[in-house]
Order: sequence, then structure tokens, then C-alpha cells
Amino acid sequence: EKKYRVYNFKAALTSKQLVEYIVLDIEHESPEITIDGSRYQLAYAQVARVSDFGKNDTMFTVRTHLGHLLNPGDLALGYDLYGANLNDDDMDTAMMRHSLPEVILVKKSFAKRPRTRRWKLKRLPMEEDAVNKAKGELEKRADEYEEFLRDLEHNSDIRFQIDLYKDEDYRSEMASTIGDDVPTVPIEELIEDLSLGDDEEEDEGGEGNQHAVMVG
Repeated sequence: EKKYRVYNFKAALTSKQLVEYIVLDIEHESPEITIDGSRYQLAYAQVARVSDFGKNDTMFTVRTHLGHLLNPGDLALGYDLYGANLNDDDMDTAMMRHSLPEVILVKKSFAKRPRTRRWKLKRLPMEEDAVNKAKGELEKRADEYEEFLRDLEHNSDIRFQIDLYKDEDYRSEMASTIGDDVPTVPIEELIEDLSLGDDEEEDEGGEGNQHAVMVG
């Protein structure tokens, strides 16, 4: 405990450093299981960095919990410990002793285009300054918001903390077809969207929903 308090936790890599890999082969190690509503399946995956694909023959064989999601040809996001400059003696020692994997796959990667969903979030408007209005910055924030929505679809624990509302403008024929394995939010988790008048009445009668999402 003393050492824990003296030496602050240091993250070796962050989500902004996730690397995209292409799955070349997959070999399931065990049957699929469900824990707290989430599915897992251990497997060995042979992957290559998308940035390397077609340029060199660098491949990695990694153990992953995403065996139920990944098939040859799929894309996945992961941490590249093999190519990362960690500047951490403990991590370097662990890598030299082969006690750390070269790649840690985190999640399956889907098409980057925005999806049409049957649900939406309540978003608080934010003021835009001249810098944030730059095209590149707006595109970056849009990509980050889309990634956040996909994290919500994947993780029921995160959804539990946030209110998701039915999108009354949604039509099933509007949905993009990017694969049957793309996670969706069960309709029973969605809240009926309220008009402004309904919101005011609810505020008078109680506290209402506790969670809002602030996204520009």
C-alpha cells in the first residue's frame, strides 16, 4: 500500500494511441461464454497492422477475448506494444522477458461512417470559438462522438449510467447495412422522448433524469 501511494499510476498507452489491425486468421480456444450480459470467447488471432498491410510481412499471433466477434478479414483496434516507445524501464523489462504480448486487441473496428440509430442522446449546446469551427477540428470531434456512441452500443455498463431516448424520426429502412454483428441497443433500454412541455412538467413533479451528455 505504501508503494502504491508513493508511485503514481502511469498509463503506458491511451485510447488515442489505439492501432487498427486486420485479422488474417482466427482459432478459437474455448466456447463462448456470457458474463454480466457481455459475451466473450478466447481465441488466438493472427493479425497485421493495417498501416503495414501490403508493405511488409510483419504479423503477430495474439490471444484475445474477442473470438466471438472476429473473423478473417475483420478489423480490430488494439495497443501496439511491439512498436510503442514506452520510456518505461519496468515495461521494457517485461517485454524483454516476453511476459507482455506484442499486441493487445481491445475491440472490433467497424466502418467509420456515421450510423443511423433508433436512439439518441440529449446533448447540451456548447459555444463554438473560431478555432473549434475549423473543418479539421469539427471532423475530429464528430469522429470522437461517433466512437463514443459505438462504445455505448458495445458496453451495457456505460449505458446504465446514461439515458438513451427513442428517436421518433428513425425509420428501419434508414438503417445502414454494415453487418449483422454490429451491436445495437435493445429497444427496452430506450426512454420515450419528451417534448419541452413534458420536460417542464416532469421537473415540477420530480428530479427527472440525472444524466446528460455534453458534446459540442
